[in-house]
Amino acid sequence: MKETINFNIIEEKDIQFLSDLLNNESIIAALHNEKMPYDEWLEVYRKYWKNDTDEKHFIMFCDDKPVGWLKINGLDGNGTAWLSMLAIVPECQRKGLGTAAVSFFEKYISDRGFSSAGINTTEDNSAAQTLYEKCGYEVTDRSESVMGDGSKMMSYTFFKKLKTEN
Repeated sequence: MKETINFNIIEEKDIQFLSDLLNNESIIAALHNEKMPYDEWLEVYRKYWKNDTDEKHFIMFCDDKPVGWLKINGLDGNGTAWLSMLAIVPECQRKGLGTAAVSFFEKYISDRGFSSAGINTTEDNSAAQTLYEKCGYEVTDRSESVMGDGSKMMSYTFFKKLKTEN
């Protein structure tokens, strides 16, 4: 039996999962972030994310179990929208969920009239680079960035022109 994958707009009840996911040591290392307690994530959700029209946050479910988070931004603009965050629980990585998340992202923004998609990742995140290239993205820029943990490294911008219906 094939798993059912769904994406739901994040709700307050999902913040505990998000806090657990983003405080996982391997996720923190990959994203170059620092631990942040649940109450701070809840405040960010309530204060910034809940009513932000420029970005949408989704919890990814596999057979009704939360397995990931993705954030799309640039929704108030036109032309290009961005997959600005994708994190999947470590035990579910490398099982096709990243590909499903990128496909969801592309359909979501295409349905809203966007003609291109952008994604950024760091030079040390080879799994993400491989995923984006597999999904048809090309590196269009490389630049030094300061990460959430204060480290400096090269950041890669990936870009893809989306197919439009005529």
